[in-house]
Amino acid sequence: MIMRLFLNAIFDFKPKDKAFVTIPPVLRDALKEGGWTPERFLFDLYDINEAVSEGRTPHAMLMKRFPQLKPYWHNTSARFAAMNPKTAFSDELIPTTCSHGYGFFSNFPGRKEGKAVFCPDDSAIDMEVLNGICNTIPRPCSFFSAIVVWDAIPWYSDSSLTPALRNIQPGHGMEDFSPGDWAENHEFYECCIGYQSNCLLLSSSFGTGPELEIRVEITDNHPMEDAQKIVEHFAQRIGKPVKQCVRAVFPWEMREKIANKLDYMRPRFDAWRKSDMDKLSALYRNAKEVPPTKPVSAKTLAKRYIECNGFVRHDLCRWDDYGWCKRLPHGYWLHLDLFINPTARYAEPVGIELVCYGVNFRVRYDFSPHTDLGLPKDTPADEAIFQVFQAVLDRFQNDMVPQLVETFGETPETFYQHSYVREYSEEFDM
Repeated sequence: MIMRLFLNAIFDFKPKDKAFVTIPPVLRDALKEGGWTPERFLFDLYDINEAVSEGRTPHAMLMKRFPQLKPYWHNTSARFAAMNPKTAFSDELIPTTCSHGYGFFSNFPGRKEGKAVFCPDDSAIDMEVLNGICNTIPRPCSFFSAIVVWDAIPWYSDSSLTPALRNIQPGHGMEDFSPGDWAENHEFYECCIGYQSNCLLLSSSFGTGPELEIRVEITDNHPMEDAQKIVEHFAQRIGKPVKQCVRAVFPWEMREKIANKLDYMRPRFDAWRKSDMDKLSALYRNAKEVPPTKPVSAKTLAKRYIECNGFVRHDLCRWDDYGWCKRLPHGYWLHLDLFINPTARYAEPVGIELVCYGVNFRVRYDFSPHTDLGLPKDTPADEAIFQVFQAVLDRFQNDMVPQLVETFGETPETFYQHSYVREYSEEFDM
């Protein structure tokens, strides 16, 4: 078995757009025009029960409209259980609930021996039901988080309709689950990002606007160019994607091997990052003894630093995008963030952050002259500091990257990030 790669093209919307109501009809027309018919319809609707009367909670209102959702009700709080197994299939829709309880509807799959295990086929959950659920969001059913999926779409005649489930680290995905076990292990990340398939996934989470992700598996028979054509088919109707990335899912059999590599590198990386601090401190002192004849601003120094080291902005950007990136040899990516304004209110001391990642690892290297060299917290971002930043970058690229290559191997060129993706999992973190 080999890893599977999925192009994820992300479109976002403002809350006022009411995407859960307006987007499904557009998707239905686009699917029909492309000759694509989803074979599964998934949902995950999570909320906190705050209503004095249970009948006023989003779950209760939705179940009154769609009684067929009843088998997919779960509770996530033993202390404030909205429903327990003894009453889960009683004649009552939803029994009395304590406030602050947690509950959700979900027909997402569990996992056995690394394979997705779905609840039995349910003809009562079809596209009409999914569209009906969407029409209730955000009013009257304002869920804390909501995910709906038009799943198992045969983008090509030979497309795999078997989903891929991510997460390989001990304690975060190496366990096997059965359908219905999500009640004790529910995470927005695992349902939303961790579920990779040939699908359309519409989601929203409290405090952020709705997002639509078009996911297409990349294979030898259907490379990136083919996947981009499918994305463009939808982009013509809903606009340009704001973010694109390729996410990798490894075979279940490789989970321990990858976890062992991460465990092997963590102490070595920690030891490396703490070394050579004396040399960096000496470099700073020497640079301060020879001040520049014509000082320039921190903004100018940052611009020179970025350009001289080959960093650029991402092809696509949105509200949560920041920093600069460049591609390293062996298919790796290096993301850069600079902290250079210590005088602004609430600002942090000057510093640099490097995030290097490949298909099976991610390592973050933070360096702060205040923390690592013992300099005053208000140390300015002058030329001496940027000489240290240059040494930090050179040291990482020349010393650490070869060790990463030796341990984690090559990353395929197909694995790319058109926009930096801040993952909400520590799946590959060192």
